[in-house]
Amino acid sequence: MGASTEVPHDKVNEFLLKCGNVHEPYKFCVSVLEGIGGLVEFDEGLFLMLDGNRRIVRKYAKNIPPRWISIYLEYYSRLSDPDFGLDSEVFEPASSPLVRVIDWGKYYWEGDDLMADYIQPRGLKESLTFVLFDLKGSPATAFSLDRTREERFSERDVRVANTVTPHLNNLYKNMFVRPSGQVRLWDGHGAEDLTAREREICELLCEGVTPSNISRELHISLGTANKHISHIYKKLEVSTRQELLVLLLGK
Repeated sequence: MGASTEVPHDKVNEFLLKCGNVHEPYKFCVSVLEGIGGLVEFDEGLFLMLDGNRRIVRKYAKNIPPRWISIYLEYYSRLSDPDFGLDSEVFEPASSPLVRVIDWGKYYWEGDDLMADYIQPRGLKESLTFVLFDLKGSPATAFSLDRTREERFSERDVRVANTVTPHLNNLYKNMFVRPSGQVRLWDGHGAEDLTAREREICELLCEGVTPSNISRELHISLGTANKHISHIYKKLEVSTRQELLVLLLGK
C-alpha cells in the first residue's frame, strides 16, 4: 500500500498550539521552523523576515552553512523571480497564503548562475516554500524547507503545509494588531487633521517605508502616494521626513 495522504490532525493541532503560545514575531518564526519538521520532513530550512521596504531584517537557518546564506542574500534574494526573489510583486492571495513546491531540476538552463553557483553546489532537489503576510497583505516572513535527498515532498507534505499555513498566517498577523482604542504615540500633534489614508501613510513613513514601497503596499500609484505625503507635510507644517519623525516620534 502507498503512503497515507491523510493530514495528521492531532500533530497539526499540537504544533499550532505550541506556536500560538509564542507572542514575539521572531521567536514565533523560530518555533515554526523548528516545529514543522515533525509534520513535513526537510533537510535544510530558512526563514527571512522583511520590513516594509522588502529589506531583510532578521533571518534564521537550520542545517544551512552560513556561506550559502551570505551568497543568497548578497545576490539571489534580489532577483525578480517570484520563486526565489524578494523583490517580486507578491501579495497575499484572497483564498489562502502561498505554498509552493519548487522542483529545482526543472529550473536549469545554460548559463543560469543561480543553478550553477547556488542550487547545484548545495545539492538541492526540491524546496517547499510558504509566506506569512503583514496586516496589509505584503510578505513579512518567507520560509523555505529544502530537500537534498532524492525522495521528494509528497502529496501529504503539501496538504499538511496547506493546512497549517493559513493558521500560522493568522497567528502571525495577530501580533501586529493594535488593541482597540490604543492611542498612537503621535496623536495630538495635528494628526487629527489627517484623513484615514493620510494617517495610514503617516504610519508607514514613521516605520521607514519609502514612497515607492508605500505605493506597492497600498496598491496606489507612486504619484498618488507622493501627493498624500505632500498633503501630510503641509497639514503638519513640516518639509522633510526627518522633521516629521521629530514632530511625531521625537526622533
